[in-house]
This record gives sequence, structure tokens and C-alpha cells, in this order.
Amino acid sequence: MLHNPWSEIDDHGLMAEIAKANKLAFTELARRHMPVMLGFARRYINTSDAEDVVQESLTRVWLKAGQWQSRGVSPRSWLMRIVYNLCMDSLRGQRKGFEEATDALVSSADSPEQVYEKQDRQRQLTHALQALPERQRSAIFLMLYNAMSNREAADVMGISVDALESLLCRGRKGLKQIIKQQQGEA
Repeated sequence: MLHNPWSEIDDHGLMAEIAKANKLAFTELARRHMPVMLGFARRYINTSDAEDVVQESLTRVWLKAGQWQSRGVSPRSWLMRIVYNLCMDSLRGQRKGFEEATDALVSSADSPEQVYEKQDRQRQLTHALQALPERQRSAIFLMLYNAMSNREAADVMGISVDALESLLCRGRKGLKQIIKQQQGEA
């Protein structure tokens, strides 16, 4: 097996090399983060659009690597912010994708009754999430579906940690109210 010397360099070092137009460093950064970027984008938009968003994100990284400066934001957070912004742009153009994003949570290994119950709960959650304001929904997606820390999610959204926590609190409260209202209507 061939040894990849780039695998030993951290993301900060890779970014410095990408800023110098080093294609091998770019390839390593893409190898490390593309699966997470793609999974993240798929939470918001359909698969083919998610692939386009990731490609566009990587293109932007290549073109703007020299503009990236740490300032407490990791390269991973910067990458995810680019993906997030492109996903939000895509969603503004087409208000769909949340049902597709949540369908992946239903397991096919369950009995038909269990699958139905999970799908029903998932539909309720999807509708409740869609009813939330966009920023609350985004905060919940970043934390819940992408297992980001508060700092990372705040960096992706371009807000403070306190603002993120406020969005999460209001979002959770809103979800509870919406779901309770949905159950009362059923």
C-alpha cells in the first residue's frame, strides 16, 4: 500500500498548500471531507443537487483558499458553511427536500407496522420542521443530523454560540407545539 504524505498534514496545513494551488493538498482535503459534505447537503436537498452543491463548494474552496483565515474557524466549519449557504440558496429556489432528508431515517429492517409508525412519526416531524422558521430549522439540522458542536454549527450559520442556542431553544419549543397541535388534530 502506498503511503500518502498528505494524510499526515492537518486541515490548516492543507489549506495553506491549497492557497498555493497545490492539487495534491486539495485532493486530500476533498477526500477527507467530501463524504461528510455530501451527507450534510443531502439533509437539505435531493441527491443529485447535493452532489452539485458539493462540487460547487469544492470549486469555491480551490478558488478562494487564499482568502480563508483561521480566526477560530476550522477548515471543516468553513467547508460546511459553504455547503450550507449553497443548500440554502438551492432551497430558496425550490422549497422541497425535507421529506427526502428524513426518509433516510426509517429502517427497512422493521416489521410493516413498525415501519408505518416510524414513517408516520417521521412525517409529523418533517411537517413540523417545515413549519419552523428557516434559521431554527437549520440550527436543529446542524446539531441533530450532523452531530456538530455548538461552535461548529454557529460557525456554519455565521452567528454566535449564544444566538445558536437561542435558535435551538425556540426551535425545540416550536417543534413541541407544532407536533402537539398536529396530534390534537388527528
